[in-house]
Amino acid sequence: MSEQITVQDVAHDAEFPELIEGIRSRRSGHNYDPDEDISDETLEELIRDAAIAPSSYNLQPWEFVAVQDDERLDEVVDIAYGQEHIRDAGTAILVVGHTNAKTADRVFEEWAEAGRMDEETAQQTKAQTAEMYEGDAMGRDYAIRNASLAAQNLMLSAHARGLTATPMIGFDQERIAEFLDLPDDEIPVMLLAVGPSGGDEPERLPRRSVDEILHRETY
Repeated sequence: MSEQITVQDVAHDAEFPELIEGIRSRRSGHNYDPDEDISDETLEELIRDAAIAPSSYNLQPWEFVAVQDDERLDEVVDIAYGQEHIRDAGTAILVVGHTNAKTADRVFEEWAEAGRMDEETAQQTKAQTAEMYEGDAMGRDYAIRNASLAAQNLMLSAHARGLTATPMIGFDQERIAEFLDLPDDEIPVMLLAVGPSGGDEPERLPRRSVDEILHRETY
């Protein structure tokens, strides 16, 4: 049986214990119900929740490509080195990251309109941000860090709706970018299989303890 975590099990200081319960009980599964699919409305709600994730200067440098057609899912399975649970899930979502600050014009205008920056500061910050992400390495880091936050939001949203969502980085990046016709300045960050659960998953494998991974003041 899968581990059951209840509100009573969560930290004593939680203001939103149901949220902590959701974080601690979320699982990446491989057991999907192949006879059920998520609705268009649910898909849109998942993306709405993903898009609330934090991002550098609120630039929101992400896109989401959903694949649900059976023949196209077969192709995604092949691109993902035969991970069959993608097909059973019924929905594959590629989380895509921008490698440059292509949303900066709109976003910094919104900063100024909201009174969070004056116009001069907004223009200066926009120019600095665009320069910061010009290099290939920094642009790739920008894409991966921000889009990964959105992916985690999406997985938690799916869990809150009783769905299973499994992240994957095991896929041919060049092939999936070509298959889904990604722009040259955007990269595949994470592939998610999302769908109704097919039942219990194996027990969660052990996690490293807080004592092992928490370092105070210095490593």
